[in-house]
Amino acid sequence: MNVVALRRVSWEDGQESAVRLWNQARETGEDFLYQLNRQVKRHPWKAVAVALMAGTIVGGLVSLSGRR
Repeated sequence: MNVVALRRVSWEDGQESAVRLWNQARETGEDFLYQLNRQVKRHPWKAVAVALMAGTIVGGLVSLSGRR
């Protein structure tokens, strides 16, 4: 094989790997969102409490960074 042929094979392998990784990441994200949705439906008040705590923490951090 010459250099041009090797580059083409390597480029095609790279593209296939990127597509495979993208599909795997998409499936993982979809599975995560599905599981999150199930947990929120099972425990809605816990979800509200977690969201409230997260909002309070983020709000506190934002207000601290604004004081500088």
